[in-house]
Amino acid sequence: MEFIEFHLSAGHIRPSSSHIASGTWMIPKQDTSVLPRVVHDYRALNANTVKDHTPLPRQDEIIELFAKGEVRGKIDLPNAFYTMPVHPDDIHKTAFKTPFGTYEWIVMPQGLCNVPASFQRYMNNVLRDYIGRFCAVYIDDIAIWSNSPEEHEEHVRLILDTLRKEV
Repeated sequence: MEFIEFHLSAGHIRPSSSHIASGTWMIPKQDTSVLPRVVHDYRALNANTVKDHTPLPRQDEIIELFAKGEVRGKIDLPNAFYTMPVHPDDIHKTAFKTPFGTYEWIVMPQGLCNVPASFQRYMNNVLRDYIGRFCAVYIDDIAIWSNSPEEHEEHVRLILDTLRKEV
C-alpha cells in the first residue's frame, strides 16, 4: 500500500477505470524497512508495442572516455523516468491491478519496453552540448570527467543546471 500512496501523492499514478490492466506482483525485500519491489506484467502490452530503436551507447566507449579525465564522477538519476509524462492517449494502457484497486501511470513506469530507449533519447537531447566533451549518458547514469577539481566542479554545475531546467 505504501507504493500506491507514495506514487499517488507524487502525482505519478491515478485511479483507473481502464478496460485493460496488467497484473502486478509486490515482492517483499528481506529488509522490511525497504518498500517491496513492484513488478507490472506488461508482456502483452510490450508484445503489441512498436519498438523504439534508439541505440544505447556502448559501455566500453563510455569507459574509454571516462578514463581520459583526471577527476571523475557519476550522477545517478534513479527516479528520473518518473519525470517523463505518458502521452494522454496511452495512459489507460499502463493500468495495473493491485489488491488495493486499479491504477494507471501518468508518467513513464518501469517495465514498458520503450522506456529505456525513450529516456536515453531524451537525455541525449538534454545533454547534447556536453556529451563526448566531458560527460556520457547511459540511460539514467551520467559519467563526468575533467582535468582538474575546479573544472570538474564547473562541469557538474553545468550538468545539474541543465537537468534542473529540463528534467
